[in-house]
Amino acid sequence: MKLLRLFAAGFSRSAQATLTFRINLLFDILLSVIGLFASLATVFVVYARTDSLAGWTEAETYVLIGTFQLLSSLKNAFIDPNLSWFPDNGIRKGRLDTFLLQPAPTLYLASLARSTPLALIQFVLGLVVIALGVSDHEQTPAPAAILAWILTLAAALAVTWAMGVLLACLAFWAPRLQLDVFYGSAWQLARYPTDIYRRPLRLVVTYVFPLTLIATIPTTTLLHGPSLVVLTSTMAGAAVACLLAVACWRLGLRRYTGATS
Repeated sequence: MKLLRLFAAGFSRSAQATLTFRINLLFDILLSVIGLFASLATVFVVYARTDSLAGWTEAETYVLIGTFQLLSSLKNAFIDPNLSWFPDNGIRKGRLDTFLLQPAPTLYLASLARSTPLALIQFVLGLVVIALGVSDHEQTPAPAAILAWILTLAAALAVTWAMGVLLACLAFWAPRLQLDVFYGSAWQLARYPTDIYRRPLRLVVTYVFPLTLIATIPTTTLLHGPSLVVLTSTMAGAAVACLLAVACWRLGLRRYTGATS
C-alpha cells in the first residue's frame, strides 16, 4: 500500500506539471493520432491485396495493433521515463546515490517513480482501435476471453518492466553501454503478428526477447478464447522474468560503490 500511495502521488505530480503546458498536450495528441493512422494505413495497404496475412485477418490485425498501442503507452508512460536514463544519470552522474538514501525500495525509485501522463493518450487510441477491430470480427469475445486478455496484458507489462530493469542492470558492469536504441527497435517487431517472421527470428522474439507476449498472445486470447496452457505459461514466464530482474538488481547494487568511486 505504501508503494501504491507513492506511485499515485508521483503520477499526480507529473499530471499537474503536464497540464501546465496545454500546447504540448495538443501537439502530443496530434502526433499520437498521426502515428496511429500511419500504422493503420500500412495494414490497409497490405489487406487491399490479400485477405489474410500468415493466417491473420484484417480485423484481427487491427486488434493486435490496438493491443500493441496499449502496452506501448504504458511502457512510454511509466517505464521509459525511469529506466531509459538510468545508465547515464543513475550510474555515471550518481542519481542512484540519492535513491539509496531514501526510505523506499531502490528498485521502485529507479524504475517506477517518474511518469509521463501524456503517453496515456495512446492508451485511449488503442482502446478505440481494439473496439473497431472486435466489431468487424466474426465472433464477439466472451467474458472469459476478456478476463484472460487482461491477465495476459498484465503479464506482458510485467515482462516489459523486467526487460527494462535487466537492460538497466547492465550499467552496473558496463556504465557506458547504451542499448536503448536496440531495445526500441526490437520492441517495434511486436507491432505485427510474429507468425509473419521467418523461423529463426520468430524463435528470437518468442524466447530470447519475448515480444510475442506483447501483442500476439493477448490478441489471440481475446479473439479465439483463452488456453489454459498458454495462460499458465504466460503468467509463469512473467513471474520468472520479474524474479530474475529483482535478483540482477540486487546483484548490481552489491557491485555498486557510488558515482565517485
